[in-house]
Amino acid sequence: MSLADVKYQGHAQRFLQRTMQGRRLAHAYLLHGPEGVGKETLARSFAEVLLCSAPVDTALDPAEAEITGLESLPVGCGQCEDCRLVAAETHPDLHFVYRQLNRDHPDSAVRSRKALDLGVDVLRHFVIDRVGLTPGRGRAKVFIIREADRMTPAAQNALLKTIEEPPGVTVIMLLVTALERMLPTTLSRCQVVRFDTLPMPFIQAKLAAFLPSLPAEQLDWYARSADGSLGLALERAQDDSYSLNGRLVEHLAQLPNALRNGLAEVWTDESKALGGRYRKRDPEITDTEAGRRGFKEIFRLAALWYADILRAATGDTSTIVNATSLTQIESASETVDSAGAADAIERIARA
Repeated sequence: MSLADVKYQGHAQRFLQRTMQGRRLAHAYLLHGPEGVGKETLARSFAEVLLCSAPVDTALDPAEAEITGLESLPVGCGQCEDCRLVAAETHPDLHFVYRQLNRDHPDSAVRSRKALDLGVDVLRHFVIDRVGLTPGRGRAKVFIIREADRMTPAAQNALLKTIEEPPGVTVIMLLVTALERMLPTTLSRCQVVRFDTLPMPFIQAKLAAFLPSLPAEQLDWYARSADGSLGLALERAQDDSYSLNGRLVEHLAQLPNALRNGLAEVWTDESKALGGRYRKRDPEITDTEAGRRGFKEIFRLAALWYADILRAATGDTSTIVNATSLTQIESASETVDSAGAADAIERIARA
């Protein structure tokens, strides 16, 4: 995996290319954008370039060059011992930091806690206390902090001096989805790199490659519903959200009668089932948090339905997500005006 393998992130790729060409490495980079658009892929690739014993420039194909505005990108050679260690995630100078590392903390009290957030104890032990150590292979030290927007305020404050003045050649990359959760003092000490959503045809192609047995209508729905996030499309496919959405649409199409026919009970049951899947995927979250996430996903799917009604009401049917329910959507658009659909979406967003 190299910087050239990251697709449709020309802004981020150009930024890092200029950094490498000018040898003006910052101490800390904050990569922010939607979940599942290539932030960690690019962070890993950048780490490989920094740690490689003989990085090279690779030419981009004409289509990619047009998208990124670049003719070439620096990449790791892929052959040296450093590149092999990075690929295996065993390089002594590449450190991945994440919530669940509390399980490996020497303090039993820290190990016993639920890793709901990325706490100060994990940051101190796995980042702050280690940046001063001599690189194992002498080139640089790289820290990639996943879900950095889940750092507690105490953790962010503890990290400030480290990201401002780390010793030696140390690069810290913070992967962030919700930029608003970051303290201004943290943002001011990082080079902020923006990531964009991915185009739907690209997501469709990736889904077809990853899930070749997926029926075409499901593949199309997952790509359309993902709002530019390949990660979200894959997660919804894993959760069989297509079937869930079909059940919800069946009830939503019957509003207001659906309210009398148990819509609230259906939403509650479906959100509990989703919460169970989320809890299994991330055992660190509580049942309450899992249930909250389940309801949030139900609301998101409902918002897709109302967005489709809004599109149909304005004559834009080409971008409708629930394309297999077009007849029902067009029927609903005759009884729900544009203002009503927009109001429903806004209310769901605030829920």
